[in-house]
Amino acid sequence: MVVARSRLCLTVLALGACARAPSHRPGDEWLKAIKFEGNKRLGDSTLVTGLALHRTQKRGRAPDPYQVQVDADRIRGEYLRRGYLDVDVRSRTDRQGDATTVIYSVEEGVRATTRVEIFGLPEDPELSVAKVRARLPLEEGAPFEYATYDLAKDALKNVVEDAGYAHVRLDAQVVADRANHTAIVQLVYDPGPKCTFGAIEIHGVDGELRSAVEHRLQFAPGQVYSAAAIAKTQRALYSLGRFSTVRVQPDKAAGAVVAVKVDVAESARHEVKLGVGFGVDPASYEVRGRAGYSVAGWPFPLDTASVDLRPAYALLRDGTTYEPRVRALAKLERQDLLWTYSRGEIEGGYNYLAVEAYTSYGPRVRLGFTTPLGSDKVQLRVGWGLERLEFRNINALIDEPLQMQLGLDHPQRIGEYEQSLSVDLRDHPIEPRFGGYAEVHVAEGTRYAGGAYAFVQVVPELRGYLPIGRAVIAARVRTGRFFGDVPATERFFAGGSVSQRGFSERKLAPSALGLVDGEQRSVPYGGTAMVDSGIEVRVPFTSLRRMPLGGVVFLDGADVTETAADLDLGNLHWAVGAGLRLQTLVGPVRLDIGYRLNRKDPTEPEPHSTFAFHLSLGEAF
Repeated sequence: MVVARSRLCLTVLALGACARAPSHRPGDEWLKAIKFEGNKRLGDSTLVTGLALHRTQKRGRAPDPYQVQVDADRIRGEYLRRGYLDVDVRSRTDRQGDATTVIYSVEEGVRATTRVEIFGLPEDPELSVAKVRARLPLEEGAPFEYATYDLAKDALKNVVEDAGYAHVRLDAQVVADRANHTAIVQLVYDPGPKCTFGAIEIHGVDGELRSAVEHRLQFAPGQVYSAAAIAKTQRALYSLGRFSTVRVQPDKAAGAVVAVKVDVAESARHEVKLGVGFGVDPASYEVRGRAGYSVAGWPFPLDTASVDLRPAYALLRDGTTYEPRVRALAKLERQDLLWTYSRGEIEGGYNYLAVEAYTSYGPRVRLGFTTPLGSDKVQLRVGWGLERLEFRNINALIDEPLQMQLGLDHPQRIGEYEQSLSVDLRDHPIEPRFGGYAEVHVAEGTRYAGGAYAFVQVVPELRGYLPIGRAVIAARVRTGRFFGDVPATERFFAGGSVSQRGFSERKLAPSALGLVDGEQRSVPYGGTAMVDSGIEVRVPFTSLRRMPLGGVVFLDGADVTETAADLDLGNLHWAVGAGLRLQTLVGPVRLDIGYRLNRKDPTEPEPHSTFAFHLSLGEAF
């Protein structure tokens, strides 16, 4: 049956190929090839793209003389856009039998350099020629590139508009000085009067929500007009998360005073979330579910109340099972708690979580407050949390002395204060290509927070992104350290899709080793010191059903140890690997395969594993 199916598939493919291949009747002329001569700066593949003759060739038709001439003009235009002002393109045909070859001879000439002339700017100390010139990323004397100039037109106009000239008009053109091989970019401005903001009308909202809109306006009556302030206002209103439509419309008909009308439409207040997921790694399979409900504007207009239930069930690939994992959470969040852009939240819930070494369960409560510090790129978060945990189903490899060391022999009460400070300088929060991100998270366990443990946990993290052509180099380093007591559930683990990818989830950590049913097994229980680093190169390939598809190669190094003294930066666990990225509407779907390079002895974590694969959503960092 398998052979029959294979033959059938081959037959279908053959028929499909025959159906696609153009047929030529004797005596019918057809286009065999398109060739280029003399082109040195632009390759054949660049020149043939977009030619009408290229489509004619695919269809097996005869070349039309008119098309031949039009395509010669297209080739000439491609060179002109790249600054080759003296380019000359000639065509000829070579027919052998019914097959015709079209040949284009190209004389490229010398590439023009850039010169910029700016006229008509007002005498305004806030709007210098240098400030306008900086918006055109073509250096004086550098090779001219029309695409760069064309993309900069809006920015060249906006820089004057942002200085208050709401009625500015820009006449931009490129003059070819062929004698001197120069492309002269002429920018002629008619700025009109300098304008200020006038009356502001807000429609579609009232009460506390209207007040939140007013506080997010980035302009006020009497201020100098700025298109950037209007765009920033629109982004700020959308980020509030309460509106489906936001329109900020300036009225320029009144001359030097520009009134603004703000129209907003509230989004649906009630939202239900249902979802399922499936996770696979070298150690286990996991089925996940999610059910949630939220209502915006309750009990007060700036509040959002929500409940969330996340059940999961994991099955070890060796045939044993974990117990179900359940997280139930209720949360109340308030925007603009103390001032604009600040956010407060209170949540309570119950966790039943089975991990490799034990199952923990118990209630929890948390309070949090988040606010920007002078800029939305700098965020401060402070909070308090309290939870009570009990333990059951302790793994047989966790003997009594180790249970006592970890505190698994009695219930734990963990109360802590938390602070985190982050600086986000990335150009995009999900798919960054340039910039950096830094964060420091500190937690203090103390009896004053209601807990029974006294500790300090410090976790700093740094990420960086640098574009190299179409590719992006991304790097991350994260460390962690405990001082004082160490609750079992707060210990560090590494390994998995967002950590050292040569290991399964959480498997890079101090582990208990022993025999189970005659086989040596290891069970990770976590450490008190950690370092986790990685560098990867992200390269776009092509698209799949209009979704960008790319690849990644990476090098990860990490370790988690029982004490900070055991951490050896010169002897980390290293892994290399590669992966694929498919950019979907919900983010990048990611498949990574990691290969461990060192430290694979029986006494090391996850001793019998060399490869690890990870299927997940979102980038590793």
